[in-house]
Amino acid sequence: MKHSKMRARAVAVAVAAAAALVLSACNAIPRSGPVQVGLDNLQQAEQPVQFNAVGPSQGSSQEDVVRGFVLAAVSSSDDYATAREFLSPDYAKQWDPNSDVLVDDGSRPYTTNKDGSGTLEVSASAKVDDTGLMLPVEPGENTELRFELERVGKEWRISSAPNGIILDTTTFTTIWSPHQLYFVGPGEILVPETRWFMTRAALPTEIVGALLEGPGARLSGVAHSGFPTGTALVTNAVPVVDGRARVDLTGNLLEASPTAMAEVRQQLRLSLQTVQNVNGFDLSVEGTLIRPGSGETASEPRLVNDVTDPAVLEGDKFGMIVAGEFVEMESFATTLGGYDPTAITLNPSGTAAAIRNAQGVTRIDDTGVVPIDERSGLLEPSYDVFNFIWTVQASSPQTLQVTSQDNTVTQLAAPWLAGRSLVALRLSPDGARVAALVRDEHGSQVLVAGVERDNDGVPVRTTDEADVQLWTSGTPVDLDWVGQTRFAVLSDASSTSRVTIGGVGLLSTEQGSVQGGVHLAGGAARSQLRVLGSKGDLYASQGSGWQRTTTGVSVLAKRG
Repeated sequence: MKHSKMRARAVAVAVAAAAALVLSACNAIPRSGPVQVGLDNLQQAEQPVQFNAVGPSQGSSQEDVVRGFVLAAVSSSDDYATAREFLSPDYAKQWDPNSDVLVDDGSRPYTTNKDGSGTLEVSASAKVDDTGLMLPVEPGENTELRFELERVGKEWRISSAPNGIILDTTTFTTIWSPHQLYFVGPGEILVPETRWFMTRAALPTEIVGALLEGPGARLSGVAHSGFPTGTALVTNAVPVVDGRARVDLTGNLLEASPTAMAEVRQQLRLSLQTVQNVNGFDLSVEGTLIRPGSGETASEPRLVNDVTDPAVLEGDKFGMIVAGEFVEMESFATTLGGYDPTAITLNPSGTAAAIRNAQGVTRIDDTGVVPIDERSGLLEPSYDVFNFIWTVQASSPQTLQVTSQDNTVTQLAAPWLAGRSLVALRLSPDGARVAALVRDEHGSQVLVAGVERDNDGVPVRTTDEADVQLWTSGTPVDLDWVGQTRFAVLSDASSTSRVTIGGVGLLSTEQGSVQGGVHLAGGAARSQLRVLGSKGDLYASQGSGWQRTTTGVSVLAKRG
């Protein structure tokens, strides 16, 4: 089944007149009859939050009709029946509200053109495609939407309009919500992918359907789904009974190996965990309950979300900040200060470090000291979950160097970085994505590409293209991941350094400013985010601002 046939594109080119909306709630989950996955009959899968709009008024002007249509399209009831009342009979059958969703700031000036058509200007910040994947929209000039009108009897009706619908951010986040779909990468590591769904009773059905279709384009060669090819829902529905989602699949599932079945169960468990009123699931094939096999537990795929304390270099001592106190690390860490590092990156387990100094990048652990990359102009190294060290020259960003534990060196092409002004490069905690902070003429961008690996986790290539997942103003300074799907960007505007939280398929938020911020380190959660000031002060995220936690720090280390 196609995901676009599962989901309602509940949003519209929403304009003002909030007084015309009547907000009503409907929380009941249907207990009988199939829940239809398609978008053609929304009566069978109503939104818990529904905007009820008003149809056209007699004698409305052309502008009133366009604005009324835009407002009415906020309501998806009966396949946008109210919005279609503003369209001519022929175009009412052609208009497709389900193609995409634009998210904007709500300010939409209207212009009447000389030929009688109308233009609505939209300042969009993000776009959601028909599979629920979101990308930000490049800031700049507004998008112009053209509407053609004709007389139907004595009334104006729209005879041509753009497909898709638009919501302001507040309305969008009221009706829609992000959910992580989990797929499986090399090393049986779970890789999340953010999808946006309408918050409604059919949500479990839509999530399971999306899992059956597999990951999106950027992850298609990066991660896989445990479901055997051809597996489908028996009744195109996932009913919820007593808090448990009943997932009944076709016989194709029986072809899955114990490893694949373990993947299936973890994918379902984690992907459904954020659905309201769902606290578990029952898996069956053609109505017969399938219980976990003895071989599934041993091969269960894992999450990578370790919570760690920030690591810093104070003078010549390297250690962790634990409960506000500096605790010196032992073993190889006692030698790090002697190499005069300008950057330190620990591997995810904290058993080795890749440092950058005047000699290049060097790996240091309990077995010794190994030069990794002696080229000049290297950016801060990244150390992935499979213990590969990634290095890149700012002058040649299109070629990434990857060094294994046995010192095997591989050059990976990154054509999406050619001609870019690269400032920072970071691997996601699961090793499935690589994020790059680059400078552009208007400020900063974060591009994210997929990392394809063999079964042993050895990087083979990055995806040929990358998506811009964040635009922000100011000169780019630093970048790090915050969990598997979010990242933090430090950018400089005059004497103030600003922190922006973005993510893959997520809306960005501002996290306040730090005076003279020069370095940033993320972690598994936003609470672990730290910023180092130019005078050696270390700041921790606190609400929407920053609190100084310690002083005298010369290097703030990253992990991974």
